[in-house]
Amino acid sequence: MSWVPYDLRNVCTTHATTTTCQPSAYMYINLLVSLFGRSRDVTPVGGGYDYAPGLNFDHSSGGYGYAGTSSTTQSEDNREYDFIIVGGGTAGCVLANRLTEISDWKVLLIEAGSEEPDITSVPSLLFYLQQSSVDWNYYTQPQPSACRARPHGRCRWPRGRSLGGSSAINYMIYLRGGPKDFDEWEQRFGNPGWGYDKILPYFKKSENNGNIDEVGTEFHGTDGPMSIERFPYQDQNVFAMLDGMREMGMELFDQNGAKQLGGSLIQCFTKNGQRYSANAAFIRPIRNVRKNLTIRTLAFATRVLIDPDTKTAYGVEYVQNGKYYKAFAKKEVIVSSGTLATPQVLMLSGVGPAEHLRDYNIPVIQNLPVGHNLHDHTTVDGPIISFSNLTSTIVPPEQRVADTYTFSKISRGPLASTAGIQINVYMATSFEKDEDRPDMQFTAEGVKLGDYFADPTKFNEVTQRALAYYDGYILRPIILAPRSRGYILLNETDPVFGLPMVFANTFTREEDLDIMVEAIQRMVEITNTPTMRKIGARLVTTPLPACDHYSFGTNEYWRCVCASYTTTLYHPVGTAKMGPKNDPTAVVDPRLRVYGIKRLRVIDASIMPAVTRANTNAPTMMIAEKGADMVKEDWLGGGNDADNSWRGGTGGSWIGLTILADW
Repeated sequence: MSWVPYDLRNVCTTHATTTTCQPSAYMYINLLVSLFGRSRDVTPVGGGYDYAPGLNFDHSSGGYGYAGTSSTTQSEDNREYDFIIVGGGTAGCVLANRLTEISDWKVLLIEAGSEEPDITSVPSLLFYLQQSSVDWNYYTQPQPSACRARPHGRCRWPRGRSLGGSSAINYMIYLRGGPKDFDEWEQRFGNPGWGYDKILPYFKKSENNGNIDEVGTEFHGTDGPMSIERFPYQDQNVFAMLDGMREMGMELFDQNGAKQLGGSLIQCFTKNGQRYSANAAFIRPIRNVRKNLTIRTLAFATRVLIDPDTKTAYGVEYVQNGKYYKAFAKKEVIVSSGTLATPQVLMLSGVGPAEHLRDYNIPVIQNLPVGHNLHDHTTVDGPIISFSNLTSTIVPPEQRVADTYTFSKISRGPLASTAGIQINVYMATSFEKDEDRPDMQFTAEGVKLGDYFADPTKFNEVTQRALAYYDGYILRPIILAPRSRGYILLNETDPVFGLPMVFANTFTREEDLDIMVEAIQRMVEITNTPTMRKIGARLVTTPLPACDHYSFGTNEYWRCVCASYTTTLYHPVGTAKMGPKNDPTAVVDPRLRVYGIKRLRVIDASIMPAVTRANTNAPTMMIAEKGADMVKEDWLGGGNDADNSWRGGTGGSWIGLTILADW
């Protein structure tokens, strides 16, 4: 399936003056389709894995449809596997790789999206991926405390829809979180084996760090499949921001070690200038090599098959190419569909809040708080910095085309970076009581100011732009430890194929707003540093329209901006919370097994009891690495469980068998 970009006709009837809607923009998108629209992963059927077109992107509705989804016909293929993984995102790709290391295990990986198109490999073009055929295009439900200036009061939450999942469309930032994040999972939330000393080896296991001479080996690895490096390109504004941070008294260092407070030029999930998704790192090298791996793309899982009497998962039902199929698992089903889709799969399978399932006439197999504990790293549009002509990176259309051809040939030039998003700041506000722990993060997103101020309320709907070309920064504040919690419900109109409803409840806790405002007031001071003044950077003091009844720069103004121009940093977590058996809010145990259901696990970001104080792609990869080892320990023995309370052996008396018998 080729990449299908967002249809600009959806916005250009009302935004004809923006750069996105100019004839050159249409021509540029055609160039991108020509150069990067296909996938290097596509192989004819019979070439070792399945590729079955049939999922069609509907621009009129912004959604997807399957031919024949109304049919009740079952196509029984009766194929049996040892493990079935539902979801080919970050976690699913890691699991498929690690489980197929056991040559006797047959593994099926089911992914609802397409193969990963080559457009995802171009770092600067990540906004061209949003609202396209590789984005699920989720929206939050309207709420009074956030997204008030967005169309219909709803915020867009992009999530990846291809092999690689959100690792194929995200900002590529490699930040893990601090040691206390994981010690908190273990100590406060009661999950033995998830403390920092236990999970650090799994971060290192995945990692092949290209800057190891600088960052050292105490916290980093060099033998893993995932390439980590800095972008090969930085413009002068990036270096000016870094100098400004030093002038504000910030220390710059590797923020993936023992401490976080300060700043850095971050490392990213890239290899030789290209995005390196979980699909690129964990699937491409083994595809058509390991014969025990079967991959089905464009295959939408409708439910996990669970015996209601024994409460044992034994397979998955899915739709591919308009037909329903069942696949069977001899050992386990592992749901890795992500924080927003995993609850949907579980609830459709009869695992979830009993009252909600009964509303949809879904037989309740296990009453669990699936979909609760939703939280995210919220950000907002502002403050905004403008640059003078001295450092503006905006170029004529012909130069943009030349840069694109350069990238297509050698993966270098302005498109081989995300511009200001390479900058990271961690700070602690007065609300953070834990010593040396950040509760706020900042990054800088390049923007063309004329386009933004043409209609700030809908700017996120008209984001077809390359990050490399800008004359301003949105200095994005990111709350790292939000108090607010939301939830996920099944779609009222179409619970199976409709996108689940996201009730984010952003800023429903007043402290979250207070933290954001304090951090913004501190960070705007960077525009007063000598380096930033030297290059002509200044704080844009034009009030945003929804908040122009407040004096610019006051606390009341920034509170209004936060509530009105809300957006996401794409880090939702928590909807299948990990916790001990006595935790009534937990869905999975510390070994990621679903409570009350045998041979069913959840392994993805949804199990996080609390979001890490960092970007979540690296922690999700760690969860999958650790989860894969747990699966191997439970089925093969020879390993240690999370808290070292048992040791598997090679002889006949294997305590791992007891664990499976009780599960």
